[in-house]
Amino acid sequence: MKTPEEYFLDRDFLQEAQSEPGEFTSAEKVFLQKYMGLGEERETPGVPPAEPSGKASAPAPPEPPGVPPVEAPAEASVVPPEEAREPDVFSQLKAETHVQLVGFYVDGQEFTVPMRFVQEVVRFLKPTKLPAAPSFIAGIVNLRGRITPLVRLREILGSDSDAGEDGFIVVCRCRGLQLGLMIRSLKTMYRIPQEDIEWGVEAQLGSNVEYVAGLMKSREHGKLVGIISVDRIVEKVLKG
Repeated sequence: MKTPEEYFLDRDFLQEAQSEPGEFTSAEKVFLQKYMGLGEERETPGVPPAEPSGKASAPAPPEPPGVPPVEAPAEASVVPPEEAREPDVFSQLKAETHVQLVGFYVDGQEFTVPMRFVQEVVRFLKPTKLPAAPSFIAGIVNLRGRITPLVRLREILGSDSDAGEDGFIVVCRCRGLQLGLMIRSLKTMYRIPQEDIEWGVEAQLGSNVEYVAGLMKSREHGKLVGIISVDRIVEKVLKG
């Protein structure tokens, strides 16, 4: 029987064709301008392509391979206009009879993320650090030809625990930005009936759950498991 890690690493989550590697989305332009100096009078740092095995390649030329330089937008908004017009995924999830979720652990606490956002799961990759980035952004990797910021999920969620290094990355895509959620270990994949999910929990749990979109009621253990709000994390990444 496969372990959760083996199951997720073998599974192909890519459900939709993405834009060509050489084309930046508006969200990527915002990110590059904010953290890598795109549009400023200095050279953009190189980002070596990351291998799914978790081993970083040798340093690459200044520009990420397969990604040509582009001009930054005159005014970079936090939510780029074309990405802002994307369908509200969480509204769609609320209308479904069952919701598929990927379960994982962050410092010993279980969380989930909707499968709708997940592109793949890879072993941890050592990122290229960005001096101008806030502490919750560990750095970036070039994954499948796209600039991918890695987010320290434990910091986003306000965890004070130091439970060891993260072992995996849940690669998500939302509002035109591909990003990786750094996690300790994987749990399982859920298919939960809508009646076992409670959305809009901020009013009940307070501002400390800003990045939790809802709660899944686990019938197996009788506990509540947080559902990560990927779109709010993307907003925080672009806002800095």
